[in-house]
Amino acid sequence: MIAAVSDMGATPAQEAALYHLHTGGHRMRSRLALASGATRLNNTDSIAAAAACELLHNASLVHDDITDGDLYRRGSLTVRSRSGTGVALCTGDLLMTAAFNAATDLSDAAASQRLVRTMARTASRVIGGQSIELADDAIGQVPNRRDYLVATRAKTAPLIELPLSVGLADAPSDGFNPRVCREIAEAIGLAYQILDDLDDLRQDTGESPAPALHALHAWWHHQRPGRGAEPLVVQQRCLAHVRAALSRADRLARALPEPLMGCVAGLIESLERKAKRKPVALDGATRR
Repeated sequence: MIAAVSDMGATPAQEAALYHLHTGGHRMRSRLALASGATRLNNTDSIAAAAACELLHNASLVHDDITDGDLYRRGSLTVRSRSGTGVALCTGDLLMTAAFNAATDLSDAAASQRLVRTMARTASRVIGGQSIELADDAIGQVPNRRDYLVATRAKTAPLIELPLSVGLADAPSDGFNPRVCREIAEAIGLAYQILDDLDDLRQDTGESPAPALHALHAWWHHQRPGRGAEPLVVQQRCLAHVRAALSRADRLARALPEPLMGCVAGLIESLERKAKRKPVALDGATRR
């Protein structure tokens, strides 16, 4: 990843991109890509594919921090708060171009072409999902539950589906094919996003004012019809939704080849542990 960004030339955007990469992260997508690639790619190609997937994800994070106005990520200043919105925008773009550049480093030409094509579709879906959220915020539209599920899957699932599918062959097996990869990614992505939304609530407890949540936040879409905001009930409904999504992902993942099956199982287990944390009461929330 560092090599791919370093090849882009010395600029403020490159310096900011290297800074962002050095702040760390779970590298969950690179682990999935390495495990998926191990089913048919050589080690060098698997590493290049993993770097491409992770770089594309990090590009989305830098851009997210701009739209969300976040000051910190991973315990460090975001690129936006450190270098300004303009440089942050360029940094996200640079990370995206570095991702596609890394994808062209695969020695297997067919696999490289497939990865680049999948990355383009992935980026398009994520951009579309994010634009839904931003458009709703701008016009004050209140999305319904279907809108919530569509947008949540579009924002999160594609960047999980991408590394899962790195090792797909031209003639995929019944248990390892594009449909299975998409369904696993949608289930994990939904659970991941709900838990991430719950983290917003934990950060805004204590003496902090009631959080201002965007219209596609899980808080709004897990309230009982006609009952309004019952903090503990809403959070329990969120966690029930998480458990159901992870259960579905676990069933589907059992058909995956190793080492991908074990890698996905580990990810599901980590999300299940996170979901077991005690919910936090919330006095109230407002729409952003």
